[in-house]
Amino acid sequence: MLYKNIFLYNMFPLCENNHNMKTREPLLAQTILDALRKQVPVKDLPGVRIADVRQEPERPFDLSFALISGKSRILVLGEIKEAPSPKLLAEIGPWIQRMKSLKEDAAFAVVAPAVSPQAQAYCVANGIDFLDLAGNVSINLPGKFTLQRLGRRSRERGESGDSSRSLNVFSGRSSRVLRVLLEKLKVWSLTDIAKELVAEGKRVQGTLREPPEFAVSQGLISKALSSLEEQLWIRRKGSAVLVPEPRRLLVEWAQKYKERYRWRLRRSFELPNPFGNGVSRINEQLKGEIGGAYAFTAAAAASLVAPFVELDRVDIFLASEESGDRLRKLAERESSGPKLQFIYPYDSGVFMYSRREGGAPIVSSLQAYLDLYARGGRDLKQAEYLLNNAIEPLWRPA
Repeated sequence: MLYKNIFLYNMFPLCENNHNMKTREPLLAQTILDALRKQVPVKDLPGVRIADVRQEPERPFDLSFALISGKSRILVLGEIKEAPSPKLLAEIGPWIQRMKSLKEDAAFAVVAPAVSPQAQAYCVANGIDFLDLAGNVSINLPGKFTLQRLGRRSRERGESGDSSRSLNVFSGRSSRVLRVLLEKLKVWSLTDIAKELVAEGKRVQGTLREPPEFAVSQGLISKALSSLEEQLWIRRKGSAVLVPEPRRLLVEWAQKYKERYRWRLRRSFELPNPFGNGVSRINEQLKGEIGGAYAFTAAAAASLVAPFVELDRVDIFLASEESGDRLRKLAERESSGPKLQFIYPYDSGVFMYSRREGGAPIVSSLQAYLDLYARGGRDLKQAEYLLNNAIEPLWRPA
């Protein structure tokens, strides 16, 4: 037993790194200890309770407690983590598995204020026990004890389970980095991404009228890559960057995009369509009314590559608010086709990799997929078609 304790104590420092994996902030520790004693993590779980909560019971653990469910009772040794990301969990995973092999009568759990949904999924897939103050818990001692409850959101603002150092790569200018990585699946470097953004700004000059610039600072690119790496969405080896699972990353982006889609539509406006049916025909009549960049998206964009799509609404990204003012005069004209919805984009990156089909400017397949996914309903089927038949073929080796 003495050998095991010395081994456990000496092994943990090998897992520490520059991200300060070991959390020993007194305020955080006290908050978690108090919550455990008040039964916060197991609230509303019938017959489940926490007892004998102790701080630093034995090194290298931050706390211990008994987890009781009915007649079953186990010891849980816990590591406090302020914001456990998948990357951090991947680094401490081997240590936790080693602990399990040396002390088979106890569970070893990551304890945090909040564990993000992606971190929860990583823990479950890799056999890492965890518990958070939102009530998410996954404890499994094979043959002795199993308790799992997932998907609960923290009520405290800011407790999302993501590191405060992380950047939201799914929104704003940082999403332009994501577009580069998913549009062209290859090995990238930070410098290559910066050059691609500049080059794409020049390329769309032949597609869009008065196109925006897409370049961002190398500092922002670096932060975006660090955030993606923290969530294990990319792999890095030296300066090389690669997306190992592009489909999973795109679906995750689509889910995040959908969460704010209706909020973004507040700045959109809908008008009757006096131009008839068909995107090409609508574009021919509409282009004289618009100044600046615009592009068809969602079902309107997909209809040009999948003609079986029926249009009940034509979505168009509009870069210039001045154009919007001029377009509102269409409200006075009689409609003869699907309604037109003009959307001011959350970021000019939505115009990246735009192209022309049938003479009409349309967004990239990636952006069309995001908008179809966000609209939901029958558009989900079209989103899946676009992913399988237009996007994934671009990811396959030539």
